[in-house]
This record gives sequence, C-alpha cells and structure tokens, in this order.
Amino acid sequence: MITGVLLMMTRCATQKRVEYDIPDNYKGQTRANLEKMLDEGQKLYKIYCSGCHGIFGKGKDSIPDFSKTQIENYKTAVLMDDPKNHAVAQKIRPEDLDKIFQFLAFRKKKAPSP
Repeated sequence: MITGVLLMMTRCATQKRVEYDIPDNYKGQTRANLEKMLDEGQKLYKIYCSGCHGIFGKGKDSIPDFSKTQIENYKTAVLMDDPKNHAVAQKIRPEDLDKIFQFLAFRKKKAPSP
C-alpha cells in the first residue's frame, strides 16, 4: 500500500506542469475553473491523442504546438463525422473533446527558435 502511494506521488511530482496563456482579465474563481478544465483537457489529451500526436515530439509527454487553424480543422473533422480522419475523436464525449481543444488552444506555445 505504501509503495503504491509513493509511486503515485513520484509520478505526480515528475509530471511536467503545463503553462497556459490565459488572458489577465480571467480572475479569481473564473480563472481557477478554467485552469481546472484545461488540466482535465491535458489528461484527456494524454489518454486519447498522445499515442499518435506525441510522435512529433519525445513520447507521450510531448505535445505539438497546434495552430489555431489546425485546432479548428480537427473540430470540423469531428463535427462532419469524417470517418477517414480522427476515428478516435468520434469515440470521445463532446464535452471531453471540448476540454482537449481548449487545452490545446490555451497551452503556452514554445518560443520559436532564433
């Protein structure tokens, strides 16, 4: 039992904390609620999306910097029930998909290389 708790604490401690680009006008409980939803979106992304999209980086903890256009294209493909693309997304509850898309939209992007 103690070993399981220590293992869980180690995983949580070593998990990368994602930073978000949240506008300054989001304050107090509104900001806290948004951050909670974005954290849930990160977990859902890791479960459903990182198996394929993590290949662009270093494993399942790597998240590509999706552009706003790419995110919108993913949303459109899901809404149009495009069977050729994003078959996994068709199986995700709409509210969970929204959390994933919001996570990707608010996630702080890496600075471009000089």
